[in-house]
Amino acid sequence: MEDKKKGINRLRKYLVVVTLLDIFLLAGCIALLFFNASEKRELEEAESVTGEKAAMELTEEEAMSQIENTVISGNSEDERVKRVRTLAESGTTALEMLKVLFPQQMVVADEGAFHFFDINKNLKLNEYDNAGFVLGKGGYMTYSENGESVGYKGIDVSEHNGEIDWEQVASDNVEFAYIRAGIRGYGSGKLVEDLRFRENIEGASAAGINVGVYFFTQALNETEAVEEADFLLNLISQNRVDIPIAIDVEKVEDTSTTVRTKKLSKEQYTNNVLAFCERIKSNGYDTIIYGNGKTFMLLLDINRLENYDKWFADYIGRNDTLPYFPYKFRIWQYNSSGSCRGVPGDCDLNLAFY
Repeated sequence: MEDKKKGINRLRKYLVVVTLLDIFLLAGCIALLFFNASEKRELEEAESVTGEKAAMELTEEEAMSQIENTVISGNSEDERVKRVRTLAESGTTALEMLKVLFPQQMVVADEGAFHFFDINKNLKLNEYDNAGFVLGKGGYMTYSENGESVGYKGIDVSEHNGEIDWEQVASDNVEFAYIRAGIRGYGSGKLVEDLRFRENIEGASAAGINVGVYFFTQALNETEAVEEADFLLNLISQNRVDIPIAIDVEKVEDTSTTVRTKKLSKEQYTNNVLAFCERIKSNGYDTIIYGNGKTFMLLLDINRLENYDKWFADYIGRNDTLPYFPYKFRIWQYNSSGSCRGVPGDCDLNLAFY
């Protein structure tokens, strides 16, 4: 009788694990579809691939195995295991569950694999109080500390946003706006001015909005990076720029074209960014580096960027309304499909701190 009970108990545990695995595998498929869609920006030539591997990588299958082992071996009272189970039952993605399971590492998904990075405690860390983030009814994020608001409302736009009514944008209490100045083609390598750059920077300035500019880089070396900086400096020579100039560093996901930076090493990518920023700073402007988790963990050597401000892109979801980045950053781009009065269609929403 006792052996029969043990057998039944083992069968029950097996069925629980199988059921959980089915949920996790389904969540993994949803995660990959959602992640690829949410990582796309509106640049027609946007994002690059590192030639180096992360410190640790897991395929989706291996990641699911990790989750399975944690559920099997975890104590029933383990809060993380219980939270993962709750997340799975609510349809949360595999990536979000991995974030819960590995709180001492940053997890990045890319091309069907998950990459794990130990958090370097010697770098300046993200010390924002999670309780201070509040998502308002209009879809705007606010941030407060000690009952005082210390966050600033902003947007970023390019020619893809169409014709913008900047007076209407200002009436929506937008305090700053980043305008795309130009790009380097990820296939052609040509430097191109954004078609609506001049009307946007002039319109935003006239409306009393603090203006910043950004440039999408695809430089292969330091010489091209400086060329990009000079191209941008020439574009803004007749305009007021109020906030740090941004270099936009993203991985190009377009598989139909040969991406010129595809085989660029992490070291070279970082050298290029530093060359761009130093050129901009030597002309009297502050700088900031824009990117997402792939940018800062896969493309760039974050250890060499300690002295540079960061503008981090990480989009909120149904069960995820907090920034996921362990290091200090100055601006958070939290939505790529938000809305702003005066801007046709979807609009990138940002929150700047201090």
